[in-house]
Amino acid sequence: MSINLICSSVLFFVYFFIIANAETSNPQNSVKQGGLTGRYMRTRNGRQISAYLGIPYAKPPIGNLRFRPPVPADPWSGTLNATEPGSACAQGAVIYATPYQGDENCLFLNLYTPQLHKSERRSYAVMVYIHGGGFALDTGNGYGPDYLLDYDVILVTFNYRLSALGFMTTGDENLPANNGLKDQSLAIKWVHENVGAFGGDPKRITLFGESSGGVSVHYHMFSPLTKGLFHAAISQSGTLFSITSIVDPKALISNSKRLSEYVGCPTENHAKMVECLRSVDARNISEAVSIFAEWDSDPVMIFMPTIETNHRGAFLPEDPVNILKSGKYANVPWISGMNSEEGVYRAAYLFTREDLLRDLNQNFSRVMAITLNDKDPEFDRFGKQIRSFYFGNKAIDNSTVVNLAYLYSDIHFVSAIHLAVQLHLKYSNQPVYHYVFSHQGRNSFSELFGTPPFIYGTSHLDDLMYLFPFESSFGNTPLSQGDRHYSNLLCTMWTNFAKRCDPTPDTDIIISSRWEPVKTRNLEYLNIGGGLHTASNAYPKRIQFWERLNRIRNLNIREEL
Repeated sequence: MSINLICSSVLFFVYFFIIANAETSNPQNSVKQGGLTGRYMRTRNGRQISAYLGIPYAKPPIGNLRFRPPVPADPWSGTLNATEPGSACAQGAVIYATPYQGDENCLFLNLYTPQLHKSERRSYAVMVYIHGGGFALDTGNGYGPDYLLDYDVILVTFNYRLSALGFMTTGDENLPANNGLKDQSLAIKWVHENVGAFGGDPKRITLFGESSGGVSVHYHMFSPLTKGLFHAAISQSGTLFSITSIVDPKALISNSKRLSEYVGCPTENHAKMVECLRSVDARNISEAVSIFAEWDSDPVMIFMPTIETNHRGAFLPEDPVNILKSGKYANVPWISGMNSEEGVYRAAYLFTREDLLRDLNQNFSRVMAITLNDKDPEFDRFGKQIRSFYFGNKAIDNSTVVNLAYLYSDIHFVSAIHLAVQLHLKYSNQPVYHYVFSHQGRNSFSELFGTPPFIYGTSHLDDLMYLFPFESSFGNTPLSQGDRHYSNLLCTMWTNFAKRCDPTPDTDIIISSRWEPVKTRNLEYLNIGGGLHTASNAYPKRIQFWERLNRIRNLNIREEL
């Protein structure tokens, strides 16, 4: 064998070894805290990406750090194994009898990035997703990169403290409010400071979230803690003007003391109260929240965000409307919208509970007062108006199930989103894009709340299956061809917005028409379903009903318009 042939063979095997090793070894990176070892994943279209999972962005909020604002994570020695996600935050026993799960040591984030070769100098737009769950449930771990990472963006998800552990307060520095939202702010700050190491552009960070995650995104637009850390925002099915988005500070303090008494802690001295609460098992605190349930899981607005006293470190130092009017908010482009039949998930659940459905029929006003958290002793007159508007003289049964879905849609989503878009149109000089997602796909999350087949429209949560992989929730049933089209459509518009603050900068085979921002009080919106088409004034009669009713109930936020 000639020397040349031997050399060629050696070089071939060396080359083969390098290539094989590059494909099988784990990706490496470094952030301010230390080194990271991640792992490779593949997207829906087969693209290889890098995943760094379970990165601590804050110290564990345990022991003396329980009920305190988050503290940045310490540096670590050596290289952190970032191949598996961290624990979900402690949660459960609140909504639909969810069992306790998770852990207090939960302040982790996950970062997914396209493979960036050393010779490349690309800078990717960054999308930070905030999970929903009523500020009481869920984790960022379930929102994978399989779809969005086909569109040249970086995706970040994270956990934050929930329910009582994240939102109890004494109204003073002993137990400051909004610690769950402060966790979110610290995670976003971590992304802003470190994403450049992964090829991300810290000047192009977009926050997006669904349900209470969408509410959270909206909150960050009003918080001094997060201002300047992101350039665009997307709120899916949630704004901070919903009744389930903000709690009166006095009511929140009262709820916190009631829970403290229930677990055996004193309440007269706030310092001693919090000291005692720090010694109580996290599971006992989480499960104690169930004492507030008056009708199934209602009222859900127990431990939620609130307006804080104006002190250093406050997340929300004053009323959001005042912040908006004064111009002290993050004036960034915003997408806000909803699914066409949001309340179907709630209707589906109620139709599995004959006891609740019977009680709703017989004691409608009492149930509505609990749902709306309205303590007015004369609420019955409002309850009668609500029942007449949605059901007339009919019973709440199979013939009026869609009406029940509309009722819960309007209570929790429609009227609040409409109001938020109107307020931003009046006070912001940045574009506001409004939408209604109406595509009814092969699967619906309403099936998971009710008895299949229970699909009466596009339910709350249904938009998520077009942005994230949720096939496993439906027996590994893949998206249909039509569903795949809407998945490509949503992913394209959302990532366009992250990159260029415009969801439809160009039209093509996927995006058939331009999506224009809202320009008038008619609130023009894009209907995403049956193609793309522009309309205005979504659900006018239902919105007008709640505007009139809320004026009578002395909820006068409409006077700001």
